[in-house]
Amino acid sequence: MHSVRHRLSAVIAVVLLCLAGAVISLQSTTTASAQGPDGGVQHMQPGRLNLQGTPSGRWVNTTVTVTLPRPGTYLLDADVRGRVAGDGNARLLASVQARLWNVTNGTLVPQSERLVTHMNTPPLSGPVARQSTAPISERITVNRETVIRLQVRRVNSVGQTYRADIFSDASGRTSLRYQRV
Repeated sequence: MHSVRHRLSAVIAVVLLCLAGAVISLQSTTTASAQGPDGGVQHMQPGRLNLQGTPSGRWVNTTVTVTLPRPGTYLLDADVRGRVAGDGNARLLASVQARLWNVTNGTLVPQSERLVTHMNTPPLSGPVARQSTAPISERITVNRETVIRLQVRRVNSVGQTYRADIFSDASGRTSLRYQRV
């Protein structure tokens, strides 16, 4: 009889733990910007990060960061929405680029650089612009709590942009997610 009670208690405990895990999982998928021990997401606040005021080629920190809370291997996943525009009166070869930066170690997350949007236009008669969203998906192993930040830059190779931005709004969100594996 004593053995049956222990088995029954063990089964009940397992069922309760599974139910608790399902509730936590449901909560994390419905929260806009949340971080937990095994995963989370951070969205850029609605608006834009204007890159026009920074020198071409200089990396700029965004406010989009996640904290990997403990040692382990994590999947990082970002969506970066960008725009580049020129006046159309001269040739324009320009881009907006993104990468993930390990703030804790002061190093690039390997292989995380992405071309967000790119424009190569001949002289036209009027403004030209391009918007797009680029994904970043990488795996990282850390040995302590680690902060990861999204960085972006504008690069003017030929001509001058009059607008270069990172966006987040109802037409497309810039975000950074992590999941412990």
